[in-house]
Amino acid sequence: MRLVSLFLIFPMLLLAQETRQIKGKITDGNTPLQDVTIMVEGSSDGTYTNAEGRYEISARIGDMLQFSFTGMVTRRVRVEEVTRFINLALVPDYTELEEVTVQKRLKTQEELSREYAADKGVIRTAFGFLDANNTQGRIRVIDGTKLNTIYLCISDFLKNRFAGVYVTGECPTGTVYIRNIGTLGTRVPVIYDIDGQIFTETPSWLDINQINRMAIVSSYSMGTRYGSQGAGGVIIINTTNSQYVAEGMAKGTPKVQPKALTQSELLANAPIYLQELMAAVSNQEARNLYYKYKAQYAASPYFFLDAYRYFYQTLGDRNFADELLSQNMSVFDGNPVLLKALGYLYQEQGRFDLARDVFKEIFILRPQYAQSYLDMGNAYRDAGEFAKAASLFGRYQYLLQEGILVGSDDFWLMQQHDSDNLFSTQGKELSAELAQVSTDPYLEGATRLVFEWNETGAEFELQFVNPNNQFYTWEHTYAKNGTRMDDEQLAGYAMEEYVIDSATPGNWNVNVTYMGNTALTPTYLKLTVYRNYGKPNQSKQVMTHKLFLKGSNQRLLSLRTTGEVQ
Repeated sequence: MRLVSLFLIFPMLLLAQETRQIKGKITDGNTPLQDVTIMVEGSSDGTYTNAEGRYEISARIGDMLQFSFTGMVTRRVRVEEVTRFINLALVPDYTELEEVTVQKRLKTQEELSREYAADKGVIRTAFGFLDANNTQGRIRVIDGTKLNTIYLCISDFLKNRFAGVYVTGECPTGTVYIRNIGTLGTRVPVIYDIDGQIFTETPSWLDINQINRMAIVSSYSMGTRYGSQGAGGVIIINTTNSQYVAEGMAKGTPKVQPKALTQSELLANAPIYLQELMAAVSNQEARNLYYKYKAQYAASPYFFLDAYRYFYQTLGDRNFADELLSQNMSVFDGNPVLLKALGYLYQEQGRFDLARDVFKEIFILRPQYAQSYLDMGNAYRDAGEFAKAASLFGRYQYLLQEGILVGSDDFWLMQQHDSDNLFSTQGKELSAELAQVSTDPYLEGATRLVFEWNETGAEFELQFVNPNNQFYTWEHTYAKNGTRMDDEQLAGYAMEEYVIDSATPGNWNVNVTYMGNTALTPTYLKLTVYRNYGKPNQSKQVMTHKLFLKGSNQRLLSLRTTGEVQ
């Protein structure tokens, strides 16, 4: 293993020697910002933006650039092999959240629904009913009839009343903390799930007299279904009147579900070559269009990715698709961001041997990235090479313990879920010891959604709409989730997971709003859907979405859960 460590360190040292000029433009979202300070962390090298917001700075691969301006959130961006331009929009200085995921119900939703009225330990959430009496995480449930109405607001009621609960500020907008220190050393406030609606700010409009029951969820595992928003814990409240939250929201800030663009609306905003290809009536017409535009877009890898995907998946002209790609692979050489997009497409198409070879090339280019080990391990697993997959997962843990790789609590948990799942499903083929590994009980039997993206600094919002048309949003932006995005840059990963309990019946929709990336290029988002996770009948589906239309909401996934545990 020591030889392996040296083998991995050597390319990192070589990469660190390469110096390049980084250029870009800094704005506040509308107008250029002058005198933004750009520094190479750990050195005295720096520069400032000019009156047009433009700058240029020398940096090495692996350097972290810091962009700071009075009154704005400081941004940190890693210089990668592909980095030539970094264009940023700085936002006003305030901070929020981080973290990730899980939960399981031992009774069906139908049973819990029947027991809700009589059993004060059952509480209704945005994801269905939760039985506080049968969970592994710590949940404190308070009967609404026991609440003392002398308290003016929810934060006043919680102040100095429960161990481990901290309140800052005064009624009615005091901020509540359950976990004093987050995984990255920051204090993260609770979120509120009130009759299935998610609120990230203290509900100042809430009348304590309207509370039927309340649960304080402090366990990291039990906060899973809320994704990173639940990093600081969750306070779940059921009111006596189902219309009360709607009325309270009307007094505050309403949550209006944005309309998701249709595929035809997305296509209308796609490059003209793709619109014409999609309108072709024959294979020959499509080929002629490809050759028509090839010279014009010869330097664009996105043209070849679009063309390959169209001919292979939409038209079924697979030989031509492979041919056009092999003739133009030079545009992808040495570029892990573009190679990852291609790997996503291979995985979506079930071409696992090709995907394995692509992710192997990315691994060689990025041995210092935590996700390289997970991607390579999963690529080996898809190709049926389970022993190699297990070796990659083990190597990641070893290098983490040795301090060679940068650690991340968020990524470690997601990687552990994949590792445990490999051993729980294929452990018998590896060793008797590994066959004893089991799936995380909060994930077992559920629908697990894994989101991965090829551009580390991509900004977007994921929106989850439950069967009752209630929803919440995970904001992957520097304005709302800068601490998490800094963690991704340092450790080298770009993924998130969410879990939907199979016992929560009805139709779920997952949407995305794209805000762009620092290179002003499209971002490829891969969504992997695992059903019946950890069970013998576990299934897996991969979907790849090209995000290119900024500010518009588009549908990623629609799925239906049966309301029965498989």
